[in-house]
Amino acid sequence: MPPTRYDGTPKWHRSTCFVTNANRIHQHNTILSSTRSSDSGLDRRINKSSKKANSKLNNKRLRKSEIDDLVRGIGLQPVQVKSSKSNKVSNQSNDKLQAPQVKTTESLPAMSNLESPSISLQHQLDYSRNGHTVLRSFIPQQTIEQLKSEIVPYANSQTLAAWKQKVEVQLADSADEYYRQNSQSIANGLEDIEACQDMLESLGMANKDLPFLQFFNTWRAKDSNTPTVRQLCLSPYLAQAASILMDSPTVKLYQDSLFHKRAGDGWTPWHSDSRMAPFDTSKMITFWIPLQKVPTPENGGTGLLFVNYSHSDFALPYWNGAEGKEYERLEQRYGSGSIAHHMPMSVGDVTVHNGWTLHSADGAEFVEEGEDRYAFSVTFVDGNAEVRADALLENNQQTKGDMEDVWSYRPWVTQVEPRTSFRHALVPIVWPVERND
Repeated sequence: MPPTRYDGTPKWHRSTCFVTNANRIHQHNTILSSTRSSDSGLDRRINKSSKKANSKLNNKRLRKSEIDDLVRGIGLQPVQVKSSKSNKVSNQSNDKLQAPQVKTTESLPAMSNLESPSISLQHQLDYSRNGHTVLRSFIPQQTIEQLKSEIVPYANSQTLAAWKQKVEVQLADSADEYYRQNSQSIANGLEDIEACQDMLESLGMANKDLPFLQFFNTWRAKDSNTPTVRQLCLSPYLAQAASILMDSPTVKLYQDSLFHKRAGDGWTPWHSDSRMAPFDTSKMITFWIPLQKVPTPENGGTGLLFVNYSHSDFALPYWNGAEGKEYERLEQRYGSGSIAHHMPMSVGDVTVHNGWTLHSADGAEFVEEGEDRYAFSVTFVDGNAEVRADALLENNQQTKGDMEDVWSYRPWVTQVEPRTSFRHALVPIVWPVERND
């Protein structure tokens, strides 16, 4: 389904209505002036014609309003038609509905000409119905190349921290109470990558089983020489897209992540991002941005795989828990063809998924050395989302959820009051622009 551009009434007809009405009144005044006639019948006919023309115009505007209300009623955003020079006059009344232009930045010349993100009704329907969608050519290739040139060298300098994060997650999930209680201090005490690998082996995770290395929140890093990361994460372009797809008037930036899938890394198990976040909300969204082309799965593609409809399957976690056997029979549960993907993907394509959508990725067993895969993700959350009281307890544990993202939210989560609306500099409001932090 192509992007919807229905505007209630054709532009040529709207402008003709104005011109025709004006011409009739002008002709009428000319006749009166030249003949000085007091023919009231002519006045009544012309006034009636004028009112009829205006009534038709108002009815068309009303139908546009009614359509917009219907679209909003099913959780979608009406698609606005962008004005051109030729219809500038007839569209003046709609100018206030147009989204503001993205602020330009010197570091992102390829994005400086982008206006509002092109999010069609089909994108909104796919996201709402399936829990995911794809935005083709959404980010300029030049921006992706600049992003990769900055973030990969920075990530290489933070490799030890990424290994420590993997160790802490495994320790927090250990059956050993001492490990669970002291996961952070044990991981931080490891001095090199080899020590991290040895610890993971002792916990039952071999190096080949690791799905990826993850690097959190480069946008916050000072002196990291990664300005494109920060500007992309705070960009109104991404934030407005998140607002439209989540149907959230206010949007906060939760985190960014770089995923480094090395040649030989294992598969990424089925999971949902919201189980790893500290929020109690159904409105969380992730933009997954590959930093190189992604071939089809048959040709070694390791892009995301999604389970359609899983974001709205409340029975799955309620009756089966986080580790229930239903996760081993997803295609039987949701039906044949329910596992979907958007590969192949070109540089600039972006997949978007709901925080509760189950997703995974194939392993890189057949990826050759030197062809490591990188993907950058940006996650937003509804501006009114509240933090759970058990998001991070004193013993570095939580009663529900996973600890995968604790490195991301540990710096701020204990500084906000649970179950309240909050503001924090590390979780800034990024949409609307006039309210950003």
